[in-house]
Amino acid sequence: MKKILVPVDFSEKSEEALKVAAKIAKKIQATIYVLHMLDIPSDVIDVTDGRQVPKGPMAMMLLENTHEKFDEFLDKDYLDGIDVYDKVLTDKPVEGIAQFAKDNNIDFIVMGSHGASGLSEFFVGSNTEKVVRSCKKPVLVIKRPADEFKVERVVIAGKFTGENLPAFKKIMAFIKQFDPKIYLLRVNTISNFKPTKELDDVFQKFLAKAPEYECLKPVIYDDYTVQEGIFNFADKIDADLIALSTRGRQGIMHFLSDSITEDVVNSADRNILTIKIEK
Repeated sequence: MKKILVPVDFSEKSEEALKVAAKIAKKIQATIYVLHMLDIPSDVIDVTDGRQVPKGPMAMMLLENTHEKFDEFLDKDYLDGIDVYDKVLTDKPVEGIAQFAKDNNIDFIVMGSHGASGLSEFFVGSNTEKVVRSCKKPVLVIKRPADEFKVERVVIAGKFTGENLPAFKKIMAFIKQFDPKIYLLRVNTISNFKPTKELDDVFQKFLAKAPEYECLKPVIYDDYTVQEGIFNFADKIDADLIALSTRGRQGIMHFLSDSITEDVVNSADRNILTIKIEK
């Protein structure tokens, strides 16, 4: 993992994400790409091949102003020694982030978050969750101050079926760089209750397909809802990171509704790593 994308709006939360990305980049010798999606009025853009292209003096002024913001935003000591590239696009935010990540072979995305209200300015409302659902790259959503960033205890929550395996391996590829203690969490609810013996068999079959991780200890946690179980177990062990897989518009861990997906991504008070399950 050598390329990190950080979408920014020049807010304090975006800088928290950039600080975390810098810490990770120094640890793994990665390059950082800092992306700003510029909101240009429709009367000063042309649409060419589905892309928005700025035109005229007003658009040029907005672009110049954005580059000036970048000069100040990236003039930070914590970026010393890291290759950092800035980019301004005028595409729609969610689509633009996903396309940039694809075009530039980005390994993972780091985004700042305001919690339940979503990301600030152009990341308003559920756009955080939309990026998670639409982008095929791993997304690390930063909920805590950068100076608290650590990956010592990680909860990987899921259903742990065969289709989750590729996403699980991508999660492991990211977190193994930090050598944390890992908890494989299956939340058992009243509405979807399974006997412990049956869930033990599910874990055994899942880990048999990934023998390199058979030493990991699964955890079965009972709670009223899946999201409550994730939050409560994370609180119990004081997890630094919650990792989840997503099926895109079908929701995180594939048995969750879109509303619960947004709740997990936006309401958690811990950093979250999400990875999309490929169809």
